[in-house]
Parts: sequence; structure tokens; C-alpha cells
Amino acid sequence: MNENELYSIVDPKEALNRGNLYDYYFWPYKYVANVKPNNDRDALMLNIQIYSFAAHELNLYLDIYPQDKQALGLYNQYKEMCDKFMKEYEKKYGPILLDGVENYPWSWINSPWPWERM
Repeated sequence: MNENELYSIVDPKEALNRGNLYDYYFWPYKYVANVKPNNDRDALMLNIQIYSFAAHELNLYLDIYPQDKQALGLYNQYKEMCDKFMKEYEKKYGPILLDGVENYPWSWINSPWPWERM
């Protein structure tokens, strides 16, 4: 991949549904998921997944092309969006990651477990 191929990336939401940020590398698969949230909590988690996935894909690209300023700018933008949605999620629903836990007793034991939220 050369730096010009970075310009053929897709929207982060489409990238998550396709499983690939780069339009050029998608053609062999041709499968597109259509993830739809059921509620506000799921919508926030979907946004976290969207921007986390896009940032991770760009991070892999930057391992090979660390001088690509456009890719670095997009990475920073997507990481910032992911962090924003994570803070909003944790404020409303509790920690997602261990570094979001500030004290004992652990707050997640007071919330319904994923299988209890039907």
C-alpha cells in the first residue's frame, strides 16, 4: 500500500460494518453487516466500537507509514471521538475498562450483567 491508498478509506461506521477501513482491501469479502443499536446504551457502545476500530486500523497503517501526516491526523480524530464516547458511556453506565474503575467496591457488580439486560 502506498500513501495514496489511504485516501480510499471509508467512513468509520461503514468500516466497522465491513470489517475493513480500506476500500481497496474490501473487494475479496463482499459481506457487509448492518449493526443497529436497540437503545441509547447500545448506540453509545456502537459509537465506541466504530471509532475504536477505525483508530486501530489506522494505527496498523501508521506502523508501516509513520510519516503519513494525514493518517496521523485521522488517527487522532478517531481516537478523540472514541475517548469522548467512552467518557459519556462510563458517566451514564459505569466503567468499560479496568482503568475506568476508580475505587472498591467495584461498581459493575451493582449493574445488571449483559445477560440480565433483556
